[in-house]
Amino acid sequence: MPELLAPAGSFEGVRAAVQNGANAVYLGFGTFNARRGAKNFSREEMAEAIAYCRARGVKTNVTFNIVALDHELTEAMEDVCFLNEAGADALIVQDVGIAKLIREHAPDLELHASTQMTVHTLDGALAAKEMGFSRVVLSRECSLEEIEKITKEAGIETEVFIHGALCMCYSGQCYMSAVIGQRSGNRGMCAQPCRLPYTYQDGKKGSPLSLKDLCASKWIPTLTKMGVASLKIEGRMKRPEYTAIVTKIYADLLREQRGPTQEENETLRKVFSRDGFTDGYLTGKIDEKMFGTKTNLSLQEVKPLYDEAARRFAVGKEAPLVPITLSCAVSEDGITVTADDGTHGAAAVDLAPVERANNRPTTREMLEKNLVKTGGTPFFAEHIEITLPEGLMVPASRINAVRREALEKLYARRAAAPNRRWNPYEVSQNGHKNTAFTGYNLEIHHLSQITEAMYRNRPHTIYVPLTELAAQLETVARLLDAGFSLAIQMPRIYSDTEQPKIEQMLQAVQEMGISIACAMNIGQIRLLRHMGFTVHGGFGLNVCNGAALEALKAQGVTRQTLSFELRTAQLRDIAKPIETEMIVYGHLPLMVFENCAIRRRTGACTCQQGLTTLTDRMGQTFALVPEFGCRNTLLNSKPLFLADKSDWKKAGAAFGRVCLTTESPERAAEIWDAYLEGNMLEFVDGFTRGLYQRGVE
Repeated sequence: MPELLAPAGSFEGVRAAVQNGANAVYLGFGTFNARRGAKNFSREEMAEAIAYCRARGVKTNVTFNIVALDHELTEAMEDVCFLNEAGADALIVQDVGIAKLIREHAPDLELHASTQMTVHTLDGALAAKEMGFSRVVLSRECSLEEIEKITKEAGIETEVFIHGALCMCYSGQCYMSAVIGQRSGNRGMCAQPCRLPYTYQDGKKGSPLSLKDLCASKWIPTLTKMGVASLKIEGRMKRPEYTAIVTKIYADLLREQRGPTQEENETLRKVFSRDGFTDGYLTGKIDEKMFGTKTNLSLQEVKPLYDEAARRFAVGKEAPLVPITLSCAVSEDGITVTADDGTHGAAAVDLAPVERANNRPTTREMLEKNLVKTGGTPFFAEHIEITLPEGLMVPASRINAVRREALEKLYARRAAAPNRRWNPYEVSQNGHKNTAFTGYNLEIHHLSQITEAMYRNRPHTIYVPLTELAAQLETVARLLDAGFSLAIQMPRIYSDTEQPKIEQMLQAVQEMGISIACAMNIGQIRLLRHMGFTVHGGFGLNVCNGAALEALKAQGVTRQTLSFELRTAQLRDIAKPIETEMIVYGHLPLMVFENCAIRRRTGACTCQQGLTTLTDRMGQTFALVPEFGCRNTLLNSKPLFLADKSDWKKAGAAFGRVCLTTESPERAAEIWDAYLEGNMLEFVDGFTRGLYQRGVE
């Protein structure tokens, strides 16, 4: 049976989840979690919450799911040390560098690969397993078939979201909030600009990036049969009453292995929805019906639900969660009560003599009646064993006192943190290994963007989309003959069902003589390595520290693009054990969609009928460009431009990457020359210096 994993944004939230049937909770601690706006927990509160859960047989998975900077690694590992000692069951991690350090310094602590790692294929799950993770939290975009394949074949636990908010973008691949508002989702501060209204170029208005909430209530038996290890409810930012209501419904569905009643569905809708719910990603029905905005219900409708839920997790309220055996042995020399949960045992003794009865001796039934009074504790007496000689009179007060003491001791033993190894962490003294600026790499969207300007002054490497290379093999041959160093730019996203086509294209391009490929997630690294390519890592790997570079180096990456969310000074501070590059020009990618926003405008596939754009409330226009598999990338309204600046060249990255997307060949030539010559260009709609000076929260 899968665990039911519920959110807890506060200690009240922990009680709400546990008392309503969750057998695991996930909660945030410190600054290294993706809900930094939530209340989260102090050290004292976290230790108390972990002990509270452990005593009740409930696991605690602590969110450690943002990327960290080099200067933050010491603080991060101090937090890991504390959580390791406090007995957290697992850490949910995004940053591959932090994961590497945890494996080295807290080898007994389980690691779960956060959904922020964008694991959505079998190769992604296998790569996570190689890196020391015991579980992967799969992307919300995975279908039931994909979940089943990964669960059965990866040899690693899978965790699947079953209820709560859906982002339009694949988790871990959204940079919109950071680029336009300096609030990074990869740093736990997303401002959710996707929920705002936008207008297509034809005047169609709406909320084309706002999805309804997920509700997988009808699929609980199916996911159980697949062998999914954990069913996850989203909502650490929501009220404890919300957690209580939603958790109870799903706990009932899971225990009884059934679909929801109409009343249960209506309750879920009342406590929170966005024009209802969707299961479109699970079923593959990715269409207009998946979109919606928040439904506002009157307080009168939801208050009775919330009040009733609050009573279920009030202070002191205890559900009978832990079955135990209670043994009571009475003799003339005293009373002994032992409580045993099968793993832990505790005994309490009253050594005062037990008198013989004058009239009415104590019976086994009378003792049992007192022993089963475990209210106010998480225990219930599943078995009772009694040793009672005839003719003794045992006061109920004495039995109650010894029982309470035994249960208190058992509770303390269950709540105690396990003994775990900790290898002290010390900051590496190996130096930063910053390199001098070497030159420029070029990333293009179409081969037509390679112009005479590039023939005159060739890029060190030209990254070209795999689909473009595979479709124009004759052009590829001419470019290779001309001496260009071409590399494959992998699609941002593809599914397991699409992978055979990807492999076929890779083989065709490899046979042309291209031996380098740029991976956008950890699953692609594994595939490319096994096919014999030299592997470079793209921005989608979200590299912000030297430990991440070390981890990727161990996976076979030889060159890595650093995060464009960092300031230049932060990039300079990264220890660089492999070659690195920075993106220095381009309409930065803000989101990548599984749900085609281009098709949503017209109801049909119109990718080849000109550029589709979205305009926000401020009048900024964002281009939507097609991606492999009828997906889209949303580009920033203004291009990043640094040709006339030189300070970024001191950040220690060997290369600057110039990224061309919607630019014409003529404009591509102007941009390339500007970077080689250090000149300014004219921009009709302006440009941006990106986040290299501003940084993010």
